[in-house]
Amino acid sequence: MTFERALAEQGFSPGDFGTRATATSGWVLERGGADYSPADLRSQWYRETSPYQVTRIIGDEELARTYSDRFLQSSGQGQPLSPDVPWLPESAAENMLWYFDTMPRDPQAMVAWIRDYLGPDRDGWQEGKIGWMLIGLLSFNVGDPEMRATMYRSLSLLPGSTVGPEQGGQRTITFDSHLATSEGGGTSLKRYTVTIEIATGLVTETTETSDVGVGIIPSDVPDSRTRYEMSVVDALP
Repeated sequence: MTFERALAEQGFSPGDFGTRATATSGWVLERGGADYSPADLRSQWYRETSPYQVTRIIGDEELARTYSDRFLQSSGQGQPLSPDVPWLPESAAENMLWYFDTMPRDPQAMVAWIRDYLGPDRDGWQEGKIGWMLIGLLSFNVGDPEMRATMYRSLSLLPGSTVGPEQGGQRTITFDSHLATSEGGGTSLKRYTVTIEIATGLVTETTETSDVGVGIIPSDVPDSRTRYEMSVVDALP
């Protein structure tokens, strides 16, 4: 699979990542990698990643080059093939497999379970967290078909979800969440997408975009994009 991330930088605050609304420059970083999931999901998983590369500069080029070079120096040479049990950023001690074993298999019950598990949050973000977690779980492209089908149906139940038309054998679910700003001055639009290959039910791409339609970063450049290609191998490389 490949990873792509666009980072926005505040021109007036060197060293701190800003927001799309305040950015005067930005850059796109890209890297590749692979997750190796065993047939028995309780066996050892492995992961490898390559170093980041800058593939696009947006806005103030000198500023973007300065801070993107600084990021490249700090990000290292990637991760060699090594054991790596998958988990979600919002997890406590639970790894990804715990969710598959624990969550109910009815869509409405699954949404309620995730809402209770994640707890309350600021206005507009509680449903956003549910969608984010479902997309994160689905993007591992593992698990039995019944559980994965329930996750897709659960995602489609959330306010702000739109199921797109079939295109080239794929369908994209767009999930919008309107977050209250910390200053109390309104809301900002955060958008997630998950693209699914209809024949297999596998995820082929996910994106995350904050402050949609705001600032100098083009709307077709998300905060992050991950593209997935799946294959079956007999052994580790």
